[in-house]
Amino acid sequence: MSSHSHVPFQSPHLGEQQFTPRDLAWDLPADCTIRFARCIGGFVGSDILAGIIATGIANGAGLSALIDLGTNGEIAIGNRHGVDCASTAAGPAFEAGAIRMGMRAVTGAIAYVSLDHGTLRATVIGDTSPRGICGSGVVDAVAAGLRSGAILSNGRVANGTKLFPVAPPVALYQADIRELQLAKAAIAAGFRLLLKRLAARVRDLQSIHLAGAFGNYVQIESAIEIGLIEAPHAIIHAAGNTALRGAKMLLLAAEEPPLPPIEHVSLAADPAFQDEFANCMAFPRA
Repeated sequence: MSSHSHVPFQSPHLGEQQFTPRDLAWDLPADCTIRFARCIGGFVGSDILAGIIATGIANGAGLSALIDLGTNGEIAIGNRHGVDCASTAAGPAFEAGAIRMGMRAVTGAIAYVSLDHGTLRATVIGDTSPRGICGSGVVDAVAAGLRSGAILSNGRVANGTKLFPVAPPVALYQADIRELQLAKAAIAAGFRLLLKRLAARVRDLQSIHLAGAFGNYVQIESAIEIGLIEAPHAIIHAAGNTALRGAKMLLLAAEEPPLPPIEHVSLAADPAFQDEFANCMAFPRA
């Protein structure tokens, strides 16, 4: 029997699933119960449900947001009356995928970049010679380039060489900067549309929680400078691994805690997404 999938993907089983070790052929005591927390939508999984629980955004009277930054950027905005969630295909730039000299955050990777009196200063993991650049370094480098005028708001390298040196031999190429623009535009557009759906503005938000490995290490000021997050620094907080923290909270609870309605919003089906995405492509002007 053949099966076919199509966009937008809709899972037939979104609710919590329970199994025995025998069901899954796992080598665990027979009396164990394995619980898979419910999913919210086709591309918004139980990791975001765990994040909502861990950050408490569904507990307060005021609006708060959770942004989990990765190849699929998930966004949740809400309060105790309800939460709207969406996923947007940010691409691999935040993990330094599709970046010519990109690499994981390991020894030799440029993790942070600052601008010191017009000169770029790179921090390399392991305090060694740079071999490449990880996601947080890419965001920092582009933010520093925008600040110095070496990168224009349209994403072009100002000197026309299509090459932005960071720390020899590591450089960002024009195509790398474009990849970052595509990623940050997807997140920013999704965030704008969820706010509009809630008839809210950024000033109505009490807090924004940045989650995921990238979200935990990116410098918030740099994320603001490139237009990834369009909000005041004071309300943005690195939240760490909210999926793991929420999973622990679910594990220690007999059942899922009471939550308000959580609605999955399909941005792919929203005709306004492409226009908003295009509007978010440019970097903010310094």
